Amino acid sequence: MHFGFALALFVWVIPLIRSRIAVQLLVGLLILLAISTSSALLNKAGLINVLLNFLMLAEPFILLIAITSIKLPQDSIKKLQKWIFLFIYIHLVFVYCQKFLLKAPTNDDVKGIFLNMGAGHHVGGDVALTFGFYFLLSSGVRSIWLRVFVFILCLGNIVLADVKQVVIAFLVSWFILIVTQLKEIWKAIMYLIIAIPTTLGVLKIVNTMYAGIRYISDMEVVTEAFQYKLSVFSIITSFYKSDLNWLFGLGPGHTISRLGWLMKDYIQFLKPLGVTGTPVFQTVWVAQESYYWSNSITGSSMYSLLFSWAGIWGDLGFLGLGVYLYLWFLVWRYICVDKLSKFFLITMFVAGLIFSWMEEPAFMLFVVSLIGLQWQKYHADKSQRLMQQKMQNYPFQKALG
Repeated sequence: MHFGFALALFVWVIPLIRSRIAVQLLVGLLILLAISTSSALLNKAGLINVLLNFLMLAEPFILLIAITSIKLPQDSIKKLQKWIFLFIYIHLVFVYCQKFLLKAPTNDDVKGIFLNMGAGHHVGGDVALTFGFYFLLSSGVRSIWLRVFVFILCLGNIVLADVKQVVIAFLVSWFILIVTQLKEIWKAIMYLIIAIPTTLGVLKIVNTMYAGIRYISDMEVVTEAFQYKLSVFSIITSFYKSDLNWLFGLGPGHTISRLGWLMKDYIQFLKPLGVTGTPVFQTVWVAQESYYWSNSITGSSMYSLLFSWAGIWGDLGFLGLGVYLYLWFLVWRYICVDKLSKFFLITMFVAGLIFSWMEEPAFMLFVVSLIGLQWQKYHADKSQRLMQQKMQNYPFQKALG
C-alpha cells in the first residue's frame, strides 16, 4: 500500500515544487532512477524491479520534497505535531498492553502498532526512542516532568521489546554527531571526556539488564563477527560478470536489498508482474544462517549480512550508491536545521550498517517526518521574527514619512 502512496505523492508534489532544495532533491531522484534503469538494462532486470526498488529508496525524499515545497503556518505545524504525538501514544499503549495484558510470549512479540512485521519490535523500539528524544528536547511542551515521563515510557519500549541494537546505534550516532559538530580540538576533548564515561555507564547498565549483550564485551567475538559480516561484499562481487558491475551493480532487487527480501517472501505475487532475481540473496542468506553469531536463532541482527548499505551498493553499484549518498548530503546540508535533526539522520545511517533499516518504510518515513517538522518550525519561527521586526520598524518609518 505504501508503494501506491509514494507514487501518488510523487506525482502530486511535482507541480507544487517551489524551493531550491526540493528541485535539487527531485533532480537527484531522477538521476537515481536513470542509474537504476541503466543497471536493469545491463543486468536484464524487470521493469517492476526498477519501479519497486526506486520507490523503496525514494520514499523519504519524496516526503521531504512535499514538506519543503509548502511552508506551513504555526497553527498547521502544531496540528501536525499533535498527530505525530497521537500516533506514538497509541503505539505505546499497544506496547504496554501487549506485554502486561496480553502477556506476549516473547519480547519479539512486543511490536506496538507495527503488527505483522517480522522486525516490528525493532521498528517500534527505534521509532519510540527517536520520538522520546524529540519529545524531551524539541516538543515545545512546557512541563519538564511530562517530557521526562514520556521519554521514560519510550525507554520502556526498548526494554520490553529487548531491542539492544537500537541503543547501540544511538550511542554510536551520538559519538559521530560530536565529531561532526566540533571544530576546536579542545572542545572535542571536553565533549569526549563527558561522552565516553556516559556511554560506558549506559553499556554497563544494558549489559546488566540483558545477559545476551555480553558478547559485545568480548573483542575476539566482535572482531570475528564483523569480519564475517563484511564478507557479504566478496560474496556479491563473486557474481560480477563485467567491470561495469562495479559501477551499476547487479541490478535492482538482484542482491540483498529490501526488494530481494520481498522476492523471497512474495515471489508468487511478484512473478506475474515480471519481477526478476538472482541467486545472490539466497547465497548470502545461507552464509548468514550458517554462522553462529549472525543466524536467526543463536545470533544477533547486529552481525547480519543483510544490511542496507551493502544492498544498495550491490544492486546499483558505486554510481547508484554515490547518488544516494548525495541525496542525503542535500538533506544534511539544507533540511537538517539543528543538531537534533542531524542526530536523527546519523541514526538512520548507522542503522543502515546494522540491518536493512534504510529501506524500512515505517522507520524511514517517521524519522524524516520529524526532520521535516523541525524544518517547518525553523522557517515558521524565522518568518515570525521577520514579521515582528517589520512591525517594530513600521512606526519609525511612518514617522519619517
